[in-house]
Amino acid sequence: MMADLRASRCEQLVDPVTALTVAVVSCNERIPQSFTDIIRAAEDVRAIAELGSDGVGSSDYVEWAAGSPRTLDALIEAAEAKNTTGVWEAFSHPQYGLHRVAAACNGLPRWAPPEGSEFV
Repeated sequence: MMADLRASRCEQLVDPVTALTVAVVSCNERIPQSFTDIIRAAEDVRAIAELGSDGVGSSDYVEWAAGSPRTLDALIEAAEAKNTTGVWEAFSHPQYGLHRVAAACNGLPRWAPPEGSEFV
């Protein structure tokens, strides 16, 4: 059951996390629409994080879910201010950044690194 909840949350997160990652990269290229995309995707990720981590048997997920809503709020505020540095700092936060979700969901469908990726 615990693995099922982890798989379910990770499945819910894959699209908004992907969208958020693309938007964060785009904002560094000064693409104006990317800030709107960041806000929308970060709100979607935050809504899932706010479901909490009870029953999710992944320490990475539990730790990420505990602090990520505040970190995502900071990311949204930075995007609203078009502050690319603030966006990146929140996105890559050492404890609550999006890499923790990737670690928690690693090995699940759609979370595998691409073939030939240096992240394997």
